[in-house]
This record gives sequence, C-alpha cells and structure tokens, in this order.
Amino acid sequence: MDYLIQQISIYMLVAFLIGAVYGWLIRSGRANKDEQTAKECYQQSLQQVQLEQQRLLEKIEQLEMIPESGAGEDWLDDYPLNVIDDIEPSTLSKLQALGITTTKQLFNQCADEDAIYQLASNIAVEDFVIQRWASIADLLRVANIEADDASLLEATEIYSLSELSQQKPQRLREKLSKTNMNQQRSTAVPETDKLQIWIEHASHILNK
Repeated sequence: MDYLIQQISIYMLVAFLIGAVYGWLIRSGRANKDEQTAKECYQQSLQQVQLEQQRLLEKIEQLEMIPESGAGEDWLDDYPLNVIDDIEPSTLSKLQALGITTTKQLFNQCADEDAIYQLASNIAVEDFVIQRWASIADLLRVANIEADDASLLEATEIYSLSELSQQKPQRLREKLSKTNMNQQRSTAVPETDKLQIWIEHASHILNK
C-alpha cells in the first residue's frame, strides 16, 4: 500500500513537473511570439519614422533654398545657356556675342514680346523658339527644377511660374507623365510631393 502511494506520488510529481514545463514552454512561446511581434511592430514603426524623417529633411532642404526676401531676380538660378538642349552651338555663339550667356540673362532679355521679337531677329531664330527658351528660363527660377524638368513642364504647356503656381500636384503629375510618355523629356517624372514644393515656391516667388 505504501509502495502504491509512493508510486502515485511519483507519477503526480512527474505529471506536475511535465505540466509545469509544458506551461513554461507555452508561456515562453507566447512571450517569444509577443516579443517577435513587438519587434516587427517596432521595425515597421522605425521604418515609418525614418521615411517621414527623410521626407521632412527633403522638404527642409527645399524650403532652405527659398530666400526669406522672396525670389524674383534676386534669387534667380543662373545656369549656363547650354542646359537648354534646343539651343544649337551656332545659336549659342550668337547669343553669347550679344552678352547672353546664362538663363538669367536670357530671362531678363525676354521681358516682353517686343524684346523677344527683337532677339529673334538678331539671331535669326523664330520668335516662338525664343519664347520656349524664355519659358524654360522662367521655370528654372524654382528651387530644384532642373533643365529636364523645365523642358517637360514647358512641353506640358506650363509656360510660366504663374501657370505652375495654379496647378494641382496629382493632376500635374498625370499631365507630365502623359507628356513624358510621348516625348521622353525626362528620365523620371517627379513625385507629387516634389511637385507640391515646386508649386509652393512658384507662388512664393510671384507673391514677393
């Protein structure tokens, strides 16, 4: 009888130990799973924060390029004329002979239609071609718009800062994508957040 009780006690102890170990394993597994889930959530959150941080830094970089005093001619990006692909070397030489060597000088020279007609006559180029170059020079005044971007905007019938400032980012991207698909003006169409910054800066320039 004592032996039977002893065996039962041993079995109960073993069962208890097995149950305890099993329970510990379950809890440990849940804890590991919870920990893994927590890690995954943390990683996702961290990636989101890093993405937002990058977007913020890009916006800050863009905004830092906008002068407090406004833009206009005091903050006109001055590029060499050869960034405008359509200007042939022979025409470039004629413009240089007239003292026009940069996009800033071209923009200033094309202040009105009469000036455009006069310049077209001086270098034997159609006035609508000069107008196109002037539009690109105007658009290059916006922070982080490069020559390919300006060319794409002009080909999409966005001819000035005034027209750019009136655009909606998503709609503008759709129009740019369509134009670029047909004409291959740029290697990549800017995302809507970049277009939004262009639009904001165009408005900023015009309102100063």
